[in-house]
Amino acid sequence: MRFHCMPLLYVLSFFLLVSALFSVLLSLAPCFVKSKNHCYRGYESHYSFDVDKADHAEWMKAIPDEANLTSLSIPGTHDTLTYDLTNQVFQCQNHNLSAQLHAGMRYLDIRGRLVNDSIEIYHASMYTGHSYTEVLLTLFDFLDDHSSETIVMRLKEEGRPLGNNSMTFEDAFNYYLHNSTATSPGAKSHFRKHNPRKPYPTLGALRGKIFLLQNFPSKGPESPYGVIWESADMVLEDLWIIPSVEHLYMKWEAVENALRRAATAKPHANRVLYLAHLSASVGVLPIEAAAGNLNRTVAGINDRTGDWLAATADRGDSGKTGIVIIDFPGKELVDQVLARNRPLTDRSAEL
Repeated sequence: MRFHCMPLLYVLSFFLLVSALFSVLLSLAPCFVKSKNHCYRGYESHYSFDVDKADHAEWMKAIPDEANLTSLSIPGTHDTLTYDLTNQVFQCQNHNLSAQLHAGMRYLDIRGRLVNDSIEIYHASMYTGHSYTEVLLTLFDFLDDHSSETIVMRLKEEGRPLGNNSMTFEDAFNYYLHNSTATSPGAKSHFRKHNPRKPYPTLGALRGKIFLLQNFPSKGPESPYGVIWESADMVLEDLWIIPSVEHLYMKWEAVENALRRAATAKPHANRVLYLAHLSASVGVLPIEAAAGNLNRTVAGINDRTGDWLAATADRGDSGKTGIVIIDFPGKELVDQVLARNRPLTDRSAEL
């Protein structure tokens, strides 16, 4: 009786609330199905979220030593250490560093901030809960166990120093490299010094090594320590500010152009490294850019990239991708990128 006496406005509000709740549950429904491996936080994407199902711990073993680093198709992660974050504005990954490495990711985006003379891992203003020491020890252990592999690591200084510091970011980098009892033994055997005046090294010269892309200022006698980020030695796609989900087509156009540039580059040209970010933010959440929106009316960049790689491969295109930098990667997308290395192998080897 009381329900019938409720003002029409309350009845309408109740109806709208129930409808909204039903829509949310409907959008989440596919992720409640146990067989769905491609779901995370209600988002569904065939090319996202299940990179832990990939097993490519030694895919570089199938590629000959004389292959240039720049001729490879390399999957990697953007903001690699954000897998423990719960804030969707900052979270870009859902599997830990070890899982990423065993899945075949060979490019890592490590963003450090100087805090009380230590390098801690941040995404913008958000602390990830991880340290540079932890990153290095994980990489050293992986390379010790998988000596056929190399890791391309971007190290970026992420924001101004915090706390009390007696050194610069460059000083701290050198401390981990030369003086830290925890990291310097592994660093001395695993870091590969690169002379930017020379061509990129071959895979044979890099096996068991970390190849640095330097994204921090330096002026010391040993600098630079690797390839300078955004220098003439790389062709970089990083259109990361996208106004809304409906504008993801802008990001896809940039990614497709970058992939075409890499694929049509001369196979043995060895002066530049091609890198394409599939990630975007600001007007979209990283997870939306990767997987599309919750109601699946707009395809994410991971799906568009995976479909493009599959379609062009079906047409006989075997050109390289360069480094493909991914948020929330999935097994199928990693497989598609690695398949582009087939012309470099004897075609019977497992990647």
